[in-house]
Amino acid sequence: MWISLMTAGAAAAAQPVPACPPGQLVSDFYRLALIDKQPKAAFERYMAPDFVEHKPDVPNGTREATAEFLGGIIRDVPTARWEILRVIADGDLVALHARFIPAPGAGEYALADFFRVKDCKIVEHWDVVAGPVKDAVNPNSRF
Repeated sequence: MWISLMTAGAAAAAQPVPACPPGQLVSDFYRLALIDKQPKAAFERYMAPDFVEHKPDVPNGTREATAEFLGGIIRDVPTARWEILRVIADGDLVALHARFIPAPGAGEYALADFFRVKDCKIVEHWDVVAGPVKDAVNPNSRF
């Protein structure tokens, strides 16, 4: 599921509908790369050749390095599961909130991924990862 935010007013109504809605593009990428566990195919299909990764764990921050990094996670923890919870698109920016469970019975990670899209390709990515919660005092879930 994805939600597209629009600015109020006549200017918003006049904006053309993109050929590839950014929220749908990012959802399709995430599904192929992580839920279906095919990061190499997903990066080849959805990422621009000059894609920029901002995650500090990825050497050089390139498209190839990022695909290999995710492939390594999948190889190291083959039972890992990702679940898309919400996707919000605003212009060329997309925010995706997800749940990551590395193994059955393991604690849940909350993920916030941010993407920039240009010409129907993902050109940039940032993320924030919050590990499993211990002794939560807030009864409201992060999910």
